[in-house]
Amino acid sequence: MDNLYQRLDLNLLRVFDVLMQSRSVTRAAEQLNLSQSTVSHALARLRQTLDDPLFVMTRKEMRPTQRAQALAAPVRQALLLLEQGVRQSAGFDPASSRRTFRLAVPSSIEHGVVPQLVELLHQRAPGCRLAVTELVHSDYEDSLSRGGLDLVVAFADGDHLSPRLLVEPWFDNPMMCLSAQGCGLPDRLSAELLVGWSHVSTSTWGHNQTLIESWLKKKGLERHIAVWVPSFEALPKLLATGRYLAMVPELIARDFCHYYPLQQHRLSESLRSTYVLAQHPLTEFDPALVWLRQLLEEVGDRLRQSP
Repeated sequence: MDNLYQRLDLNLLRVFDVLMQSRSVTRAAEQLNLSQSTVSHALARLRQTLDDPLFVMTRKEMRPTQRAQALAAPVRQALLLLEQGVRQSAGFDPASSRRTFRLAVPSSIEHGVVPQLVELLHQRAPGCRLAVTELVHSDYEDSLSRGGLDLVVAFADGDHLSPRLLVEPWFDNPMMCLSAQGCGLPDRLSAELLVGWSHVSTSTWGHNQTLIESWLKKKGLERHIAVWVPSFEALPKLLATGRYLAMVPELIARDFCHYYPLQQHRLSESLRSTYVLAQHPLTEFDPALVWLRQLLEEVGDRLRQSP
């Protein structure tokens, strides 16, 4: 009996996978370090074996057929499983590895945690690199399954991650109010005192800010936002005017009060933002990512123990 699987050259699947991502023979050849003619020949063999054109040339790119789209996910998963098997058999030596770890994180983690993580990587895995991108409203399943990202740091109640991802709590952090030194505010602020000032709202993601808004709304209160900024970069100068307050995680407030003439205030009720680590099941047992998760847990423990 003619068996399609037995006739299929499995070496061609890597070419197919890269073509699905690049939609270009030229770009696929560059990524695979092959000649364009070799990639074209591999595609021709795949077309003949599968009896389908797989990709149809349009004015802008090679568009996959329905057969190619149906094959894409199983082929990607099979290649990832094979890659994980090779990595697991080889193990992971942080002292000699030159791997690049890819993370998506909210701006609070970028500012307050990434420098600590980089320092630990420098000490324990000096050849490894860290590529950090900003957290966006995505389910992240595709990026994690394709290896575009290794881990995602998100908010526990962000309600955007795919349910098929592995999600574990990392650490939580109380929300603090920042003001200019000498503003006359007490160490602990009630909701009523909080809304008596204009505020600066930080982050394009806005999750921490939504936490504050929901708390105030339950009390029938609303704060006045005078300035919206996409990150924490402009916050010290804005607060130094003495006109505004800002609600930020404690890990941000602690750093800013150390380097700038600012002071932090606790709220009359504790509001905490919980961060989680999300990963694709296909990479759960990747030795390098097991090691990275352990490193992140160490950082989380330090943050939990900080005064």
